[in-house]
Amino acid sequence: MLLGIILSTLIGLVTTALYVALLWWLDRYEKEPLGLAVAAFLWGAIPAIILSLVVELVLDVPLALLGQGLAYKIVSSSLVAPVVEEVVKAIAVLGILIIWRHEFDNVLDGIIYGALVGFGFAMIENLLYALSTLSEGGWGDWSVVIFLRTILFGLNHSFFSALTGIGLGYTRLSRPGWKRWLAPLLGLSAAIIFHAIHNMGASLAELTCLSILVSIVADWGGVLVVIVIALFAARQEKQCIAAELRPEIPLGTLSDGEYRVASSYRQRFSVRWRALMAGDWRAWWQWGRLCHLFTELAFKKHRRRRLGDEKGNAAIVARLRQDIATLRQEMGLAAPGAIKR
Repeated sequence: MLLGIILSTLIGLVTTALYVALLWWLDRYEKEPLGLAVAAFLWGAIPAIILSLVVELVLDVPLALLGQGLAYKIVSSSLVAPVVEEVVKAIAVLGILIIWRHEFDNVLDGIIYGALVGFGFAMIENLLYALSTLSEGGWGDWSVVIFLRTILFGLNHSFFSALTGIGLGYTRLSRPGWKRWLAPLLGLSAAIIFHAIHNMGASLAELTCLSILVSIVADWGGVLVVIVIALFAARQEKQCIAAELRPEIPLGTLSDGEYRVASSYRQRFSVRWRALMAGDWRAWWQWGRLCHLFTELAFKKHRRRRLGDEKGNAAIVARLRQDIATLRQEMGLAAPGAIKR
């Protein structure tokens, strides 16, 4: 059993790390704060798991009247579990939106935070299922569960909660009104529906293997849709940065060269890579910080232009310009011109 615990934990950690790394790469222009990212992941891994188990156990009492047959499994896994788990996971994403609004700018941020919560939830849930299967069915059943839950359906929970994140992210770019309130409800509803479809297919697999195909098509089709939305959102971020920072050049906020760096992920990577290869860790950090400030400035200007000047937004823009000026001066870039190498 000890070997099973070690192998299950190791496989879970490795696959989750790979998935999170791909997600982190996707968030190119404005990496979310590491503390918030870790908090979102840990919420999914600990409180969300515990709350879901408690609520589902409580709701399982009246469901026991259905007996322990197929009807019970369908109701429990396809109706109760999706609602409970997606609502519990959504709490973290909503909390970030409410408490750390300045770090939640758009749909891509919603996808990132939602997926991180889902990855945390999936890692612990998969571990519990793997250990339970190993104790009851042996290594053969264990290997099947590991493959299904970490590979074939490894992105499920992140996909479900990313849908909730999309709805919440949409509100950050919407004017006050019914659309702003409807989007999160639609996102959460979509997460619950896709979760229910997956669980229904898995529950009916004992009757017909074709039902699992429904789960696979729904899951991977949904994952591809979220990936397309994320790529589109990333492209919009790039366009936003380019459009909002160009007027800052004549204002002296940044130079032409810095503008090219700020509006291109490849240029950002190149400049920081050169600093890293030269052993200049301070320059590597400063360029990362400068690009982050450029991106924040672009996003705040975009929100002000699209939604009107929110309370305090003009002050934030002014502060970001000052922070940029201070950092550029520290880097020896006070006068617009060529990029310092």
